[in-house]
Amino acid sequence: MLSVKPLPFSKKYEDICPAPVAVIDVGTNTIRLLVGCIRGGKIVRIATNRFVTRLGKDLKKTDRLSPDSIEKSIMSIIKLKEVCEKYGVQKIIALGTSAIREAENSKGFLTSVKKSAGIDIKVISGEKEAELTLKGILLSLHHSIVRFPNCLLVDIGGGSTEWIYYSGYKGQKTKNIQCPKNMGSIPIGAVKLFETFIKHDPPTPEELHDMRNYISEEFSQAFKKNSLKNYLLCSLSLIITGGTATTIAAIDMGMDEYDGDKIHLHKISLPTLKTIYKKLITLPHDERSKIKGLEPERADIIISGTLILLTLMETLNIKEFIVSDYGLLEGAIASYHVL
Repeated sequence: MLSVKPLPFSKKYEDICPAPVAVIDVGTNTIRLLVGCIRGGKIVRIATNRFVTRLGKDLKKTDRLSPDSIEKSIMSIIKLKEVCEKYGVQKIIALGTSAIREAENSKGFLTSVKKSAGIDIKVISGEKEAELTLKGILLSLHHSIVRFPNCLLVDIGGGSTEWIYYSGYKGQKTKNIQCPKNMGSIPIGAVKLFETFIKHDPPTPEELHDMRNYISEEFSQAFKKNSLKNYLLCSLSLIITGGTATTIAAIDMGMDEYDGDKIHLHKISLPTLKTIYKKLITLPHDERSKIKGLEPERADIIISGTLILLTLMETLNIKEFIVSDYGLLEGAIASYHVL
């Protein structure tokens, strides 16, 4: 069972980031915080924290954010604002993604957050989310880690999956990054698929089969629509970010306590992913939640998230992927002056 521990408070950050910026990502499953700055063209992360609030719970059925999830999310945002104040943050950027984009009562939620926490949440499009994720990932890559200059970067979230095809990576600095046209957002995510397809514990073979077919069809439509198949004929480096990928890495490494620096740029082969998936689908929730490296709050949705990744790799015939602990939050800090 994985424990998640925020970075310890230290006065040393004042010498590195005298005017830190904070980004809060209000996601479908998790609300995350990063406090940091850009120094020497690189992200300096001085504080992180997160709360699983399941804001997008039952959204597929009701088209609304549930009252319980709203209350839990607002309380979490207030706590994260207190962390920001502790570090003397100069600017807080709050971003709303899939669940807030889709829910009918999002406007009421945004108004409540503003009233209770004094924070304005900016709802961004799937394409903007993909763009910021690209910037965050490229900031942290090592040229020696990426085998091929053509990269497919994928962010598997709770309510949607963002993808970016990036050609010619050569370790560019952030200022030289040109946002590609081949990017998009697919309306499949770990929470959404879990609530749609999984009704038994553990899931039945029929449920898994139906979910896999649905994922395959969504990928097929997205790639066809964007003519991405033409680009995927070349050798690709697959880079995955988001809670599903980092959780799989934590399971693979047998972590007792989450360490993003150790997880970042960890490589996982397709056979290893298949082994982890087979273990996950055979265990009931209570036993699954005790797997080393798995947060109990993610034990229900980890199967659907893993199947998204597994289906993607099999569809593209890719044999390994690189896990990125960097993504949207880091990209938002790099772009804070225009957000």
